[in-house]
Amino acid sequence: MADHRRHLPMQLSQEEILEILQKVKRNELTIEEAIVQSEGRGKTVNLPPNQQYNFNVYKFRYRWQKRILQIDFYTQMIFNIEKGTLKKQFPFEQVRACEDNDGLRFVVSFHGHQDYELEAACMEDKQTILRIFSDILQMQKEGQTSPVKTFAKRNAFSDVVLEGLLERLDNLSNKWVKYLVKVKRDEITCYCSQRLLPEKITFSLSDCAVCAGTYNSMPTFSISCTANTYIFRIPLNEQNKSLEKTVSMRDDWVSILQELCQQNQQRPPPEGKAATYEDLEMVKEEAIYSQPNSNVQCLRAEDIPRIYEELPLQPLVPKSQTGSEVAATEKSFCFPAAPSPISPPPLPVHPRIFTNSPIQTRTKAFHWNTVPQEKISKSMWGQNSAQKKIDAQRILHQFQTNESSPALESDFTKHSNILLDRKIAHNFNIVLKHFHMEPEQLKEKLLIIQECDGGLSDEHLTNLRRYVPTAKDKIMYLGYKGSPAELHIVDKFMLQMCKIPDICPRLDTLLAIRELPMYMKDLQPLILQKIKACKQLLRSQAFLAVLAYILAMGNCLNETTGKGKAKGFQLSSLTKMSQLVSKEKRFTFLHALVEQILLQEPDLAKFSHELTEFEAVPGASVKGLNAEVDVLAKQLESIEQHRKSFKSKHHKSTASEEQFLKELKEIVEHYGTQHAELTRRAAEMKKLYSEVLQKFGEAEDQDSQELFGWISSFMKEFRNAYVDLRPSH
Repeated sequence: MADHRRHLPMQLSQEEILEILQKVKRNELTIEEAIVQSEGRGKTVNLPPNQQYNFNVYKFRYRWQKRILQIDFYTQMIFNIEKGTLKKQFPFEQVRACEDNDGLRFVVSFHGHQDYELEAACMEDKQTILRIFSDILQMQKEGQTSPVKTFAKRNAFSDVVLEGLLERLDNLSNKWVKYLVKVKRDEITCYCSQRLLPEKITFSLSDCAVCAGTYNSMPTFSISCTANTYIFRIPLNEQNKSLEKTVSMRDDWVSILQELCQQNQQRPPPEGKAATYEDLEMVKEEAIYSQPNSNVQCLRAEDIPRIYEELPLQPLVPKSQTGSEVAATEKSFCFPAAPSPISPPPLPVHPRIFTNSPIQTRTKAFHWNTVPQEKISKSMWGQNSAQKKIDAQRILHQFQTNESSPALESDFTKHSNILLDRKIAHNFNIVLKHFHMEPEQLKEKLLIIQECDGGLSDEHLTNLRRYVPTAKDKIMYLGYKGSPAELHIVDKFMLQMCKIPDICPRLDTLLAIRELPMYMKDLQPLILQKIKACKQLLRSQAFLAVLAYILAMGNCLNETTGKGKAKGFQLSSLTKMSQLVSKEKRFTFLHALVEQILLQEPDLAKFSHELTEFEAVPGASVKGLNAEVDVLAKQLESIEQHRKSFKSKHHKSTASEEQFLKELKEIVEHYGTQHAELTRRAAEMKKLYSEVLQKFGEAEDQDSQELFGWISSFMKEFRNAYVDLRPSH
């Protein structure tokens, strides 16, 4: 793997300095925040290879949606983790941009996926995240995040070493036709679904020559075998618009194929075989489900209707047919038609309402984003002064609600001089209606850690965290010269929050303390479950015997097809057993396994009794749980840092402040002990899982959530096949 260490310049560029100064001038940053940001940008980034980073983040404006952002340089992947479960994952090359926003917020943009609007736990984390993403983007520019090599590395131990969507030059039409290309260790298979008859080209790597070239100034590569020469190119998309990126990807394909060809030169070519019914069924399934990843073209859910439309009828080839008989086959089948869009119901005719009094009913709001006032004059909105005539009564009737207008409208009318932005003030005012306290009580309330002792509830803390004053708000409120008594309730609370030092870290600390018991309670059983699952896999002899039966049966079939004998198989193959059907369509390879076991060793059919931890579908993963433990350590560290900072700023502490510091110290000590035990268990889990991967010959970075899921699904399918066959034995 390439060395990921990068060194950004120690000093800021002129553009970066001007950007920070402009933010200060627009009151978006305070002087202190500007210094922190400049120091953060000026630091040297030293990212060691194979390093993994875990950060506590929150979805923008939704504090309760806690996530862990994991950036893994070993696998070159970014993970979104929730309570140990890998929710989303993105390869490095899918990152399009990472932008800094106000406060702790930032936005990560991906190719082919919606943007992630996130909020870091602290400014230090945010600056670290931005530097790491900057480094990832720099690696992309330098060609170190090759999607082709990343795919090949992650599938180094798989049957399919490389997979991607390429375009092949058709010699007859002189047009480029898309093919799904799958590269195995000894052969290349190309599937095409753009023709009237689906085409499958397979050739052995033992008699191939691969070389790079150009065609009409486009980077291409050719694969020359005994009979033909095929010319391929990388399809253009959002991620490889530049010529440099296309050339880099082309060169990666060539280097990997050349290496495989060299390895196969001493091997005899496999015996040719005609395409069968099962082959074409596989083409259909792979065309829909096995689209490659990222630049290696990932299939998204929204692509499914398009795939349905693009795939033509495919011929059925009986297993007995070979060679020219395949082309002569006239039987065909087609995919189910994609569902037609549902037409909206006709607009009902509503009676017009004529009244002299103003409408009292409340309507639904249209939440649009308005154009800033300074942009109106130069836009179409400033040039088009004529207002369209509409039937207002009809629209109001169509979108009215049964809710009566809240007191907020009249409340805001009385206070037309609200300082806070009216949209934010409107939402904050709704939240404050559940705060049964005076604004002046807020400072003391935030010194009480537990709700049962008179502190704020979790919901109140979460809502306050959502509306923490920005740097611009602080300047406005602290510069207010009027009487606080004349302010609206929203402004009174904002003013009080501006007066509390380190309000954001204080709320973060209180929320972290409230979350600690729940997370400790949730993580411990999940880690123990993974430890038990690993131990059961390592000890089970019956499961090993079942795998031995599968290996013997698979080799028995594959010897007749020219694939030769295998010494072992990956556990992902367990999910394919029910897909291989016999001459009797309801009898699968899995049924054959159950039958063989019942004939040879009937007691072995109860192997699942040794794997009770796999009865339920696994949720959390070893990788995700280790990330959770790592982030918990950071949370405890941040609580201790806030305690020290608070103590240094309050030399003459009040009684409530002294109590606050005392309780913080006790909490850090109490949960520090629990976390040490959790860390020990997590290390044991990681070690056991590493032994599982080694025992079954799986890749070192194989995710447990996926691997345990294969075993769980296999056990369920085995049990169903056993029920199908049991009456006959």
